[in-house]
Amino acid sequence: MRYINKLLTNPNIIQVIKFCIVGVLNTVVFYAVYYLLLQLGFNYIVSATVGTIAGIVNSYVFNKFFTFKSKRKSIDEIIKFCIVCAVQFFSNLGVIYVCVNFIGLSEELAGIPPIFTGMFISFLGHKFWSFKKQ
Repeated sequence: MRYINKLLTNPNIIQVIKFCIVGVLNTVVFYAVYYLLLQLGFNYIVSATVGTIAGIVNSYVFNKFFTFKSKRKSIDEIIKFCIVCAVQFFSNLGVIYVCVNFIGLSEELAGIPPIFTGMFISFLGHKFWSFKKQ
């Protein structure tokens, strides 16, 4: 129990937990938009693009103020955030493409695997670059 208490008071662990909470919310936003657009007849790439943009807006607000507690008011921070998101976005599209065209997953299920690759890319990029403490 003492070990768990020590873990839960570690600021880095707390930050990872917060990032995961925001990530779950981002995932819900992304997948809801992605699935809705597929049902409306949009292509899976278009659906993933719009879903990603919705998730990015949600991610910026919650990670800036909740996870990383950035107080900077800088266009530089927004640009870095967008660059990390672009890297994550193209990575996600690649994973979705491979899942649909090589693995044979349905377009609906192909949106799930990039959740994990995107989380890794996003956390490292935002912690050590976008919202890095000055």
